Amino acid sequence: MLFGLVLIPIVAVAGFAVDFQQTVKRKNKVQLVLDSAVLAAARVKQTGAEDTEVKLAVQQYMDASIAGLGGLACDPAVVQVTEGDENIEASIYCQQTTALMKVVGQDQMPFTVVSGSEYGIDKIDVAFMFDVSGSMNSSSRLTNLKAAAQEAVDVLLPPNASGDLIENTRLAMVSYNAMVNAGDFFEDVTGVPATRTYTHVIEPDYTEDDLTSGDIYDDFLIGLYDTDTDQLIAEIGDGAVIEVETWQDDDLTIAVTLAPSHDLYGQVESMRLQLSGTESRNQTENVEPYALYGDSGSISSMNGRDWDMGDFTLRLRAYSGNNLSGSKLFDETFDFSLVLSTGMTSTTKTYTLTSTCVWERDGDEKFTDAAPGTNAYLSYQQAWFVEKDWQSDGGDWFVGHPNRPYDGKYDGNECRDIEPVELTNNRTTLSNYISSLTAGGYTAGHLGVAWTWYLVAEDWDSVFNGTAAPLAYTEPDSAKAVILMTDGAFNAEIFPEQGSSDSQARSLCDNMKAKDIKVYAVALNAPTAGKEVLAYCASGPDFYFEPETASELTEAYKQIATSISDLRISK
Repeated sequence: MLFGLVLIPIVAVAGFAVDFQQTVKRKNKVQLVLDSAVLAAARVKQTGAEDTEVKLAVQQYMDASIAGLGGLACDPAVVQVTEGDENIEASIYCQQTTALMKVVGQDQMPFTVVSGSEYGIDKIDVAFMFDVSGSMNSSSRLTNLKAAAQEAVDVLLPPNASGDLIENTRLAMVSYNAMVNAGDFFEDVTGVPATRTYTHVIEPDYTEDDLTSGDIYDDFLIGLYDTDTDQLIAEIGDGAVIEVETWQDDDLTIAVTLAPSHDLYGQVESMRLQLSGTESRNQTENVEPYALYGDSGSISSMNGRDWDMGDFTLRLRAYSGNNLSGSKLFDETFDFSLVLSTGMTSTTKTYTLTSTCVWERDGDEKFTDAAPGTNAYLSYQQAWFVEKDWQSDGGDWFVGHPNRPYDGKYDGNECRDIEPVELTNNRTTLSNYISSLTAGGYTAGHLGVAWTWYLVAEDWDSVFNGTAAPLAYTEPDSAKAVILMTDGAFNAEIFPEQGSSDSQARSLCDNMKAKDIKVYAVALNAPTAGKEVLAYCASGPDFYFEPETASELTEAYKQIATSISDLRISK
């Protein structure tokens, strides 16, 4: 009898513990759902929706999320929208059916949860980075990126958004491959004009005082001839420096002739001429004139060639018989030089280059958001002249960067035509930028990282000014975010001494996140190296995405945009 008396309170206590634990779980679930519901409602309100639509959004969210939770019954949510405070407050009363408390007549355990959100539009600056390297042309990646990016714009700046949302939401965009086209911002970020002229002075190797026929041989006349006019330009001896007019250098030859006054007159029947230097030629001749390119038996019928000027060596061997037979009468090797008349004085070469494309910067500010200026400018395409004495024009111009000379990977010709879009709330400007993207070239990912930071960095208001001036980092009720994107490994940099593109990107991301900028990252079909650097840059696992398909890419950008919108909603 005693056991029977104590059994009922024991069952009641145990039942209360079990049912209470279940009710707490249900309350936590409902609280989570209501928190999400009022956040969703805040986003609806930001688009300019009426209060009735906001209240309906809360209820629909609740109905969809708590339906099917066993034993749970909830009244309709009570939602209050206050215009002055820009708050949404919601509460909901629920009852959880008990399992064991029924024994003591307690069929249900009631609870109420309350939540709230602020739908007032806090200011937000967002910069998008788009990879437009060559691999984006494969598997419709660029097409899919355009669709996904437009979806993100539609979430952040809905077509029918309220005036407050439009005013306080600004988006910027930049695309990169091996370079970034700075466009109208070029002079501000480099300190030089978009069209610039480079000058090089070629100092002459010889002056008039250096001209000489050299040591002339008495055995015969060795002559340099212009075959256009059949004129002797100069007799050549060992060590000769001979001036050639520009109209003479296209038909030159060397010929050996003998006059009665020469020591070997009447003795030579054949000759071997061997020329080396900027021009090379071997010729055996049996009839005077003994010409380097042959003849028809007279000075007026000699053949000539177009020569590059420079240093030469000539070996002559004369024989007493035809076809180099008989006694060798002469065998000498001597040097001489030819110089154009225009090369006797200083020559100024100029090259005008128009380009607005840039690489990274080096120096102390290479990984910071310091404004561009002295010792903090970005690198740009340059031109330099390489002298080549043997060319009639004196050499060649090369274009690229002196830190990577003569490397076509860094000549700047891959740079896309489209320039960055500074912070704006103009949907048409943003949509036009997205639709105009084209792809090609290598992947200097660190440039994209740097420019997304520059577009929202407070010190860059000297470049991006007016309505596009980035918010100060200390601006009340504001947030900054960037969205990085690549489909490849970072593989191009102008200054490898400060690290690979991958390494430089990581340093930039570290410093950017230190300024409380939220970093989202999208690795689209990227290799392991590309995934690793973006995962490192992201502000956390929830900020990193690895889409493989078009739908996954669109969903990733949609989630990112929604998450960024939530940065300005408080619970």
